[in-house]
Amino acid sequence: MQDVGIPGRGLQAEGMVRRIRLHIRGWTPHGMVAAIVLGIAAASFVLPLILPPLRLADESFGDLLIGHFSPPEPQHRGVAMVAIGEDSFVALACRSPVDRAFLADLIERLRAAKVRAIGIDILFDQPTLPENDERLRRRLTDPGVPVVAISALEGTALTERQQDFLRGFLTGVPHGYANLAKDTLDGTIRWHVPVAAGDGGPSFPVRLADVLGVTPPAEPFRIDWRNGPEPGTPPFPIYPAELVHLLPPEWLAGKVVLVGTVLSGTDRHRTPLSPTGASMPGVEVQAHVLAQLLDGRASRRLGMPGQALLTLASSAAGVVLAVAGLPLWLLALAGSTILAALWSGSAALFAGGGVLVPLLSPTLALAGGLAGMTAHRSLRERADRRTLMALFANHVSKPVAEEIWRERATFMAGGHPKPQQLTASVLFSDIKGFTTICEALPPDALIRWLDAYLDAMVDTVSAHDGVVLRFIGDAVLAVFGAPVARTTQAEIDADAARAVDCALAMGRALDRLNRRWEAEGLPPVVIRVGIHTGPLVAGSLGGARHREYSLLGDTANTAARLEAYAKEVGELTSPWCQVIVGEPTWNAVKSRLDGTPVGELMLKGKRNAVRVWLVRDAASAGGRISERSP
Repeated sequence: MQDVGIPGRGLQAEGMVRRIRLHIRGWTPHGMVAAIVLGIAAASFVLPLILPPLRLADESFGDLLIGHFSPPEPQHRGVAMVAIGEDSFVALACRSPVDRAFLADLIERLRAAKVRAIGIDILFDQPTLPENDERLRRRLTDPGVPVVAISALEGTALTERQQDFLRGFLTGVPHGYANLAKDTLDGTIRWHVPVAAGDGGPSFPVRLADVLGVTPPAEPFRIDWRNGPEPGTPPFPIYPAELVHLLPPEWLAGKVVLVGTVLSGTDRHRTPLSPTGASMPGVEVQAHVLAQLLDGRASRRLGMPGQALLTLASSAAGVVLAVAGLPLWLLALAGSTILAALWSGSAALFAGGGVLVPLLSPTLALAGGLAGMTAHRSLRERADRRTLMALFANHVSKPVAEEIWRERATFMAGGHPKPQQLTASVLFSDIKGFTTICEALPPDALIRWLDAYLDAMVDTVSAHDGVVLRFIGDAVLAVFGAPVARTTQAEIDADAARAVDCALAMGRALDRLNRRWEAEGLPPVVIRVGIHTGPLVAGSLGGARHREYSLLGDTANTAARLEAYAKEVGELTSPWCQVIVGEPTWNAVKSRLDGTPVGELMLKGKRNAVRVWLVRDAASAGGRISERSP
């Protein structure tokens, strides 16, 4: 017989796929995560509906659950089957078409047993002996117990002569088409179509339900397959046709009895209950559908809203796992554990009589959430790294760069460093008499000379784990203790010590530079350095085209004022360097360095003056500015 086309799941997905435009700019991180969760959930939910390979995989997973985990049920009390098998044909005069006199006698015996209704799943498309054909027709139309026969839809593999005979034979006989809805991808029966398109009329089990006063659904529905009470026992009582006359009447009384052939290789079909290589007789398929109609049951498969919510939850779980920042191996283990729990829990739920949960969409959503959020985090990290490198490249040492990247979550927000309050040491250095030197040197020589100086100073700051923020002409602004905020006084004091050690090292580096410059006929220089430790606000300023990391507050201003105050101090820290520090910085280093208090500095907006120290470099001979002044 021709198969009835199964209703496409793509129709269920109609209207679910829409074009979504995301305006990424200005989105918050939480908004981006939510968009990833929703996007992955939507794709995981819709793709199995519209892509045939994924739909087949989804259906096949459901078939596995039905075939192996369907809970046992007692044999149906309202439906029984009378099977015409090989043993039945031994005593029959005609095998094909089935002996009509035998069928007429069988109907009489079933009526005598007071069955509720009879369904004949045998196609009457060819004539036999006229008297036997007429006798069977009378039994089909006799009043009392209703009898429903099967018909075939247009396009079924019958000749025109067979179609004409079938129509004539069934005139006045209640009938319904026996064509089965097979999946076009694998030929498995999963759905039932109650009414054929056009004027095909109702299906065989629907016509039986109708004559019994049961209103069937108008739309195609999934078949709710029944399992037997134990392995090897069918879900419906099945009696050999040749032994019906020997059965106690009460075994059949009140039941709807379906009569059909159960022959190897004839009218057999693949269903979710079919083990590999096995198939189910067509009459048994009709029995499953009829029992479902009589009981008013729907498929136990989880509905679309529930599937959508589960898919969304799985997507969120995958994203949350990825956001947790677990190592890759632990992330894979956690994902596999969740999947195993999902699949085993679904099987246990169905085996316990609960709903059948389709697992492909949730599985795709979990895997997609893990992969999608991991990819998003990777892209975001690359963007953050680019931002950090743009702000700090060539201005920090490798340990500082690694610390900045390792602690990025504490000071990065929205792709750029967020403003934060921290305590750090600010170093501000300047060349004494720079204006005079600029006027004395030609441009090319000036740039080479200054470039060598700045390069040496940057290397020195980086070697002491400082961050060079910018050059202001010949001046160098650096910070120790940013952008990663310090949380203890010991860390703050260590930054102050590194800043002072850096200033002393800058003087030693300048000593080597001055010797080279003197040999090249270039002027030697002396630098002034001001260092102060205290609270400040740090963050990135600027727009998309130019952004730089900046320090705001009295600490940065005080460091600059200390450098300027050095002009009033007659002594040097070392032959080519003068290091002036504020009291908070001096307190951090006074236990291990020599120094001299050189005065107090009044700052605008402050009541108390800042006490100032000159740091001495014990590794080099100090002196007075006039002795080495260029």
